[in-house]
Amino acid sequence: MGIKDIVYKNIKDNFILYFLLVLALMIGISAGAITINVLNEEQSRSLISFLDSFFKVLSQEKIDSLTLLKHSFVNNFQTIILIWILGITVIGLPIVIFIVVLRGFIVGFTVGFLINELGLKGFTFSMLTILPQNIFVIPGIVALAVLSINFSIKIVTSKTKRGIKFSFMSELTRYSISTAILSLLIIMGSLVEAYVTPIFMKLLLGYVI
Repeated sequence: MGIKDIVYKNIKDNFILYFLLVLALMIGISAGAITINVLNEEQSRSLISFLDSFFKVLSQEKIDSLTLLKHSFVNNFQTIILIWILGITVIGLPIVIFIVVLRGFIVGFTVGFLINELGLKGFTFSMLTILPQNIFVIPGIVALAVLSINFSIKIVTSKTKRGIKFSFMSELTRYSISTAILSLLIIMGSLVEAYVTPIFMKLLLGYVI
């Protein structure tokens, strides 16, 4: 069975969970974009000032890709570990969903702010500097969330229904290995963020400012 078949089977077997989590992601993105419209004048000025400072620093200094990679990796690794732990605790299901919503909110807010302030330039900048890494990171986080929720359901089911064989250590090992494999997708996103996105940023800088 190839990777394509495995992915298709996984989505088919967990279609409802994927649908709910993608819906949660969309809600987060929408909420982030809408939040731009409710910012007061002082908050807007602060964000615009930060954006101007960011572009000035970007134009004057060389981007340290290794430092950026470390920062991205640490942030994503913390998210991976948190989702993994929440799957074991069982009661962490709402928090797993919240993590997906929050990731969507951050993306929606960032893209919404850039478009609101820079118009078409902001849209172009977003598509080439925010989308590339999130092509890998967001599907990875959604898939990890599905895996985490499924593991929690297995634990609950094993305790509430008699006659179901459930070896915790065996399932935990399988859960951990699957988490590690899916994490590679997110690591790929970190590599793109560190080594590909900065190139687009530099290329678009003259267009945006």
